[in-house]
Amino acid sequence: MAIHVVKEPVPKPGTLGRTELYALAIGQVIGAGVITLIVPAIKMTGYSAWLAYFVAILMGFVMILPFVFISSTLRLGGGNYSMLCDLSSPRTSGIFAYMYLTQCLSLSLFGASAAAYLGDIIPALNSHWARVIVGVTLLTFFYVVNLMGVDIMAKAQKMMTWLLIAALILFAIVGIFKMKLPIFDFSDPNFAINGWGITFNNGQISGGFLGAVLLFVYSTQGYYMTTAYGRDSKDARKDIPFVLLLCVPTLCILYVGVAMAGVGVMSVEEYGNSTTLVFAAQRIFPTWLFYFFIIGGPIMALLSTLNSSFAYNSITIGQSCDDGWLPKRFGKKNKSGARPYILTFMYVVGIIPIVFGLSITTITNMVQLITSAFAILNFTAEIKMPKKYPDAWKQSRYHVSDGLYYTICCVSLALFLVVLWKSLLSMNIGLAVINIVVIVIAGLIGFWRSKTGNIEIHTSVWAEDYQEAAES
Repeated sequence: MAIHVVKEPVPKPGTLGRTELYALAIGQVIGAGVITLIVPAIKMTGYSAWLAYFVAILMGFVMILPFVFISSTLRLGGGNYSMLCDLSSPRTSGIFAYMYLTQCLSLSLFGASAAAYLGDIIPALNSHWARVIVGVTLLTFFYVVNLMGVDIMAKAQKMMTWLLIAALILFAIVGIFKMKLPIFDFSDPNFAINGWGITFNNGQISGGFLGAVLLFVYSTQGYYMTTAYGRDSKDARKDIPFVLLLCVPTLCILYVGVAMAGVGVMSVEEYGNSTTLVFAAQRIFPTWLFYFFIIGGPIMALLSTLNSSFAYNSITIGQSCDDGWLPKRFGKKNKSGARPYILTFMYVVGIIPIVFGLSITTITNMVQLITSAFAILNFTAEIKMPKKYPDAWKQSRYHVSDGLYYTICCVSLALFLVVLWKSLLSMNIGLAVINIVVIVIAGLIGFWRSKTGNIEIHTSVWAEDYQEAAES
């Protein structure tokens, strides 16, 4: 096995505090999901869309809960990749490194969603090539921002996140006061228009309350990616898990509030063929406030997630380049600390689905399939944490019994497998097969490289702080 493992020294504290980490976490999770999935879910389940979002938030929290415990115990320099290197096995990290390249498809979701919103506002932008131009332009802008380094990216993220939260709260409050439909009447035939389970059409999921929950859950997990900023955090083991927990009530207020407003001011029939909240916002707000909401809410939600996705993916892929799974030159940094070749790769992969005109729902299902496949690898690492770092685990401020921790890990994996099943059923057979084949090929390349490549893994996982390491 051509793998050599090197323990990386504990780095000095970074520059990101709780405010910056919270902005990154909220900007990462509040994106295409809340903005573009609410109307499709309303069409799937009627008035109960707000309740479906609440259930999805709780489900999403359980799915990422192992990361709360791990981030309170360990400081991760490269997110999931670092966790797999240290807690699972070097070979598993190599499989992940190649599989993760497919995750860059998620960038297309944010560009495509922003183009869809602008198309509903400006009919001239509703053609395929107009949407391509808009989507590519947005990807280009944040590609350039991230080339300037993590500090510039984080400053842009804070500004966008505060504006985003203000706009969504405004939509929720004004919309709830203007509701005209009985969205809290569980006995109303429009509450769960397709039943409480899942309905199928031609073998694919097309409706039902549970179907809406499984559609929504994609947009309730992204904040776990904040674990990748362990190297850049001032106090990672305290601040990152705190921020992850703070995201849950934030999402409950914003997501459920927006869903209540969206479903309460317009019926399913009134939404017609639209998949956005544009027409609901027009009904709720006067003209000037409508444009503030569109820019501060949907557009800012999409752009903040696009911005942080460039950053998170670059860190994760960059760590695998440093270790030799991918060419070291591919992960080379510029003078600002950014990785231009990786960012360029992400940029190109993100453009492809936009050019081919894939729907937002299709892209969402593709990304869900990929992230659910990662969960299987993550589980192999999560389950080993208490035994490998018993002292650090006992000292964690979020410590629970080992039995409860293992149970949570198993439940998390089971829920990810449910989402994997849902994603497969929501695609046509051809697209599902293509996605699975790509994931399997990437995994096989990683396995092959673990046997033939010259890999030097730098385990950027630390159970002690910089000060503790310096004193010892």
